[in-house]
Amino acid sequence: MAGGQKETPRQQMIGFMYLVLTCLLALQVSSTIIDKFIFLNNSLEHSLQGAKSASENGLKALKAKIEKEGNSPEGLAALKRADLLKKRTSEIISEIDKIKAILIKEAGDGIDPHTKSVKNPKEETRVEVRMVGEEGTKSGLGYKLEKDLNGFVDWLNKEFKDLKLPKFEPLAEGNAKNPLYAEDPVQRNKDFAQANFAQTPVVAALAVLTQKQNEILRYEQEVLKALGSGDLSADLKFDEITVGVTPEANVLAPGETYKAEMFLAAYSSRNQAVMTKDGAPISVSQGKGKVEFKVPDPGPNAYKDGKAERSWVGTITFKGKGGRDTTFRKEVKYYIAQPVLLVVPKNLNPLYQNCANPLKTAVPALGAAYDPSFSFTAGQAIPGPQKGEVTIIPTALGKHSLKVSSSGNPIGSQEFDVIPVPPPNVYLGNSQGKQIENLDVPINIPPTLTIVAEPDPNFKIALPNEANYRVTAVTVRQFRGGVSIKEQRINGGQINMAQFNARKGDGFTFKVEEVQRINSRGSIEKAPVKNPYQSCTQK
Repeated sequence: MAGGQKETPRQQMIGFMYLVLTCLLALQVSSTIIDKFIFLNNSLEHSLQGAKSASENGLKALKAKIEKEGNSPEGLAALKRADLLKKRTSEIISEIDKIKAILIKEAGDGIDPHTKSVKNPKEETRVEVRMVGEEGTKSGLGYKLEKDLNGFVDWLNKEFKDLKLPKFEPLAEGNAKNPLYAEDPVQRNKDFAQANFAQTPVVAALAVLTQKQNEILRYEQEVLKALGSGDLSADLKFDEITVGVTPEANVLAPGETYKAEMFLAAYSSRNQAVMTKDGAPISVSQGKGKVEFKVPDPGPNAYKDGKAERSWVGTITFKGKGGRDTTFRKEVKYYIAQPVLLVVPKNLNPLYQNCANPLKTAVPALGAAYDPSFSFTAGQAIPGPQKGEVTIIPTALGKHSLKVSSSGNPIGSQEFDVIPVPPPNVYLGNSQGKQIENLDVPINIPPTLTIVAEPDPNFKIALPNEANYRVTAVTVRQFRGGVSIKEQRINGGQINMAQFNARKGDGFTFKVEEVQRINSRGSIEKAPVKNPYQSCTQK
């Protein structure tokens, strides 16, 4: 809207109806909401006809004024510019009328002769196909309309710059600059076509288009007035008043904040309304009441099909004729979504004792409001870097539970089996740790042998950062002719075989005395092994 201009009552009402329209677009479609869209479009169409008449009368008044003043060169130049303005305005309004006709025919299935409205007012898919087009292509009529609308505004600002009018703002913008969606990660990224025509009923799309036509004529009237036509405003009176409520969402979870705006659809700046929510007064600003309260926990038995129905009552009281109070009352229903905790193991199920077991949790009903805290009945629950991530370090075997809350409200729990870490396998390797095969027959024993502790393959896949082992003690016994001739304890897993001076036929046994596991946190614990004995014979 052009800044710095004092708006007429009619213009204020159009702006207010556009605010209502914007709020309604964010609501779930129902028959009641569809009726509001039809009412809004009818009101905007009525206003549009009044604006057209006012513009025509203004142009006639300008011509009469110039003729009366003797058709001065300055006056004729102003008239020429007014005619050019009228031509451009008529062209773009006509283009919008064509789009409206397309939507009525192709999406709304035509006009119902009885209701005088479209036959299929709720249709959304065909609106989106026609106005937005296929995803990523920007092939819909909405994108051409955006270019035409903003091109018209750019032309106004350049063509009539000398009139010192405040800059006319673009008529087709997305949600990026709309404060209503500043905190909404989905809505705020929508462009003009997506914000106004994606998943939008036919009657809502028509109301958007009619509002744009009203804005075009408002801009035209501002220019005509500056050219010398005088005040072109025409008051528009409404004879119906209804209570409007625009909640940010009507399906919420316990702990979320319910937010809504309650207002009179025919607001008068001269009449200060008093509004209440469940009998308690609420603050009112520019005809809109601010409704905000914490959604209660209805209890586990209140949910049906995952939702619990609740409501609040709003009233609006204002001074009517004769100074008497007139009160409108409206009951507004909303639904509390039952929180469902989802726990997804990143790599495993069950959990391993004394290991860092990463998990992911989510509560779809809470969405962005999910603010989790965790506890585990036998061990630690450490929150991760991303919301919903948690690492469980169990300290005891058996069945234990992860409990989850959000913003201090209990959400649910998940039971897990905690099992011990599977013991590693032990094998004989060369100095590089490569496994020596065919130990059942004599071999040429290398100068250095390595005793290797290899983790269980499934455990290694599940928790690679926990599957780190080292052999710390081995007892070596040397046999010759079936008699033990030497026994030695070795610290570590590498054995210098040269010290045994092995002869052909000498046998060796290796008993693994100790294996350690180094966990992901750098702590060390003793680990049992499956096969502590290994043996080989000198060839």
